[in-house]
Amino acid sequence: MELFNKCLHLGTFPDPLKLGNIILFKKEGKHEDEASSYRPISLLPTIGKVLEKLLTQMRNYPLERLKKISDDQYGFREGRSTELAIHHLIKKSMMAKRKILMPGTLNRH
Repeated sequence: MELFNKCLHLGTFPDPLKLGNIILFKKEGKHEDEASSYRPISLLPTIGKVLEKLLTQMRNYPLERLKKISDDQYGFREGRSTELAIHHLIKKSMMAKRKILMPGTLNRH
């Protein structure tokens, strides 16, 4: 906890927590002697992930509470996925299409 508090107080993210170990996984059915036959995975220190999550929550909580982030912002927000963004886009498109197809309606924007 002392490390987290010190990082918050100084406004820093220690360099050692940014370094990861890269592990290569061979893709099935690929030749071992080709670089494209491997998928790299970066393993980051767990404590760095926890600190990053804490910093993100501390930054986002007041912004969310005060409604300073648009409802249309899906990236980098907890509980907002690309699937949800696509669903929202399709819903808005269908609503817009219905307005166009209904003659005599007023568009109140």
